[in-house]
Amino acid sequence: MTANAGWLVNQLPAIMRRDPVISGFVRAFEEIGDSVREQVIDIEHELDVNLASPEMLVYMASWIGVDVDAAMLASEDAVVRDAQRRLIRAVGQALVWRGTSRGLELLLEALTDSRVDVYDSGGVFGPRDDVPQASHVVTVELDHTGLLTKKQVMTFLAEELPIGVRVDLVVRSEQQEQR
Repeated sequence: MTANAGWLVNQLPAIMRRDPVISGFVRAFEEIGDSVREQVIDIEHELDVNLASPEMLVYMASWIGVDVDAAMLASEDAVVRDAQRRLIRAVGQALVWRGTSRGLELLLEALTDSRVDVYDSGGVFGPRDDVPQASHVVTVELDHTGLLTKKQVMTFLAEELPIGVRVDLVVRSEQQEQR
C-alpha cells in the first residue's frame, strides 16, 4: 500500500464505497494504478535533459533523430557532457523552428556554445510589407566555433540549408584577432 491508499476508492460515491465487493474491486485497480504511478512518478525528472541519466538521454535523443554517444554523456569532462546535453535540448526546441533562421540559430548555439545570428532574405510578408530582394546567400555570424572546426560548422550548415544556398560564415573571434 502506498501513502495515497484509497485515492481511487475515495472517488466513488459514498454508497458504493460502503459496498465491500465494489470497494474491493476498485482497490484491486488502485493497486495496479499504484504500480504504474510508482514507475512514472519521476518521469518529469527523467525527461529533464539536465537531470536525466546518460542512458535516458540516448533514448530521448533517438526520438528526435540525434545520434549521441552514451560514453560522452557520462564523461567526467563537464565540457563534453554539457555539450551533448545542450545539443539534445536545442534539437528538441528547434523542431518547431526547423527551416527558419531561428531554428538554425538554436542549433548552432547548442553546437558551438556561442552567440549566433543568421541573416537571410526569407520571411513572411504581408500585402503592404516591403519584400526584400531575393537572395541565395545566408550569412551566419557566430562568436566562435566552440569545439568544432570551421569546416564542421560548414558541413552542418550544408545539411541544414537548401541546396543552392551560399553561406557566408563570419566568426567574430577571428575578425578580432586580425585587427
